[in-house]
Amino acid sequence: MNQPTITIVTPTYNRAHTLPQLFESLCQQTNQNFDWLIIDDGSSDNTKELCQEFVGKNFKVQYIYKDNGGKHTALNLAIDIVTTELFFIVDSDDFLTVDAIQTILNDWETIKDKDLCGISYLRGYSADAVIGDKHPKDHVIDNFNQVRFNQHIDGDKAEVWVTECLKEYRFPVFEGERFMGESWMWAQLAFKRDMLMVNKIIYITEYLEGGLSRSGRTLRIKCPQGGIENAIIGMNPVFNMSIRIKHALLFIAYSFFAHKRFSDILKPPYKKLIGLLLPAGWLLYKYWDKRFAN
Repeated sequence: MNQPTITIVTPTYNRAHTLPQLFESLCQQTNQNFDWLIIDDGSSDNTKELCQEFVGKNFKVQYIYKDNGGKHTALNLAIDIVTTELFFIVDSDDFLTVDAIQTILNDWETIKDKDLCGISYLRGYSADAVIGDKHPKDHVIDNFNQVRFNQHIDGDKAEVWVTECLKEYRFPVFEGERFMGESWMWAQLAFKRDMLMVNKIIYITEYLEGGLSRSGRTLRIKCPQGGIENAIIGMNPVFNMSIRIKHALLFIAYSFFAHKRFSDILKPPYKKLIGLLLPAGWLLYKYWDKRFAN
């Protein structure tokens, strides 16, 4: 078998009951020339023992345990480790369609000589039910920030990233915070490079109780430094003014949750925008503090 082009990266935390479904979907792939890297973010269930049973199949399985620090810290470790050309994050409670890997490799052959940061596919509740919106056009090179933010294309997507591009960045890590929105990284990549957009479902998602997608605002409020970093990205002038205003409000609210001083909140390069929205951002902070923080 040739050297794999793609590594499937699965950060996991106490998901021994869902990992077998993902494993089965990998075993059913029409093309099994891939590696599977499992980063265990401090699980206390039988994840380790289960993953040891996965080893020895047609594809390489690597299991690494780390102390709990949040999904973004698991991804940072994976970025350090992965050496294949492509990096595909598949969560431990999701699974792939049988032709997912073959589809990715076929599309990669058509673009690998272009300076792109990845390929964006669709996620589905099933193989026929798309989550959120489709991309504006199929098999077209476009920009993540323009499509997902400025054009308001909603819903989780299945992004396959060029590993070399990912290695230019790491998620910020803040003491005591175990959540950092992944869009921080994807926006960074999109500031420099475009990606291929493909309207095909290759990834099936199940939103479980207790998962990050379900945890919502409460989790973000408990991790305000990460929220601040994401908000700074969203105030960049490449975004529409409505997006910039939204993220300025988020920046102000999370800054109050992080007990920032006014001098720290009102700082360049977005001082004017933040200053204009400071009263509204403070009201948003008070509302969230009452509804979510206690």
